[in-house]
Amino acid sequence: MITTNLKMLHVLFWIGGDCKPTYQPKEADHINLRLAGGTFSAVGNMKSRKGEGAAEAGKLDSIKTKRLSNVIRRKTAVPKQAYRDSDRKENSVKEISRSARKNGGTAAAGSHPMKAPTVPLETYRISGTGKVVRAGDSVLIQAPEKEKSPNYVARIEKIEKIQQHGKKESVSEKILLKVRWFYYPEETITKRQAFHGAQELYLSDHYDTQEADCILDKCRVHTFKEYCKLKEVDSHDFFWRFEYKPAVQQLSPDAVEVFCVCELPENPDHFMVQCESCTDWFHPACIGLSEEVVAGMERYVCAECSQ
Repeated sequence: MITTNLKMLHVLFWIGGDCKPTYQPKEADHINLRLAGGTFSAVGNMKSRKGEGAAEAGKLDSIKTKRLSNVIRRKTAVPKQAYRDSDRKENSVKEISRSARKNGGTAAAGSHPMKAPTVPLETYRISGTGKVVRAGDSVLIQAPEKEKSPNYVARIEKIEKIQQHGKKESVSEKILLKVRWFYYPEETITKRQAFHGAQELYLSDHYDTQEADCILDKCRVHTFKEYCKLKEVDSHDFFWRFEYKPAVQQLSPDAVEVFCVCELPENPDHFMVQCESCTDWFHPACIGLSEEVVAGMERYVCAECSQ
């Protein structure tokens, strides 16, 4: 039996944390599928997952690479970069402000000098949720309402408790987190591109210190390969594949794998079909076909290979 490999079963939409498919196969379909990089086998049932991501399984050994700067499409002049600031807004709860950092977002402690003695903590319980976080966990942090931006995402590097001595010999305690920020593509020099997944972030070298009560909830930030292996994802699942240096507005790695006639990096949310001959992957829209038509094919050979 001739089989056709499909890259994506459906585009994922996060509505209330649910993943909803936009396409379901016919009962007669006998195809091998890949969803977000993983391998599926289906006979009218595309929910059972088996095998590793295709990149690890050797399915993508015929890949083109390009410089990342050559696949970034800029429509406007380079914008001025805004950085998260460690200062909290006065009289605000679970909210931080964002302004240009003097040191350009390089690794540094935040606005808390930590002159008082600090006590390291193993864990912290998020107020209102009961969830426990520790160093290495990722969290959602409330962005200012006036910015109308998504919640910030950060990785906890360290948890500490400090005692602050106020007037009249009063003593107060604060729980501080040393965090490493993730950036949304929209916040960076690249802006959001067609190949960015809906849940894609950049891992930055921007370190900061935040008060623990800024945390809204716990989340999960996976590597690209880990994300591609997930059977289910929700609004608390993110992934990263590029590192970002805000101080110099630089992304790495510079060389990326590209696919299809559009020669863009893989977007795990997009459906693709593989040519049996050259093994390259193609977006149906780029080759003038619909997802339904491609799903009904027994085999696909690209225009170049069919000549």
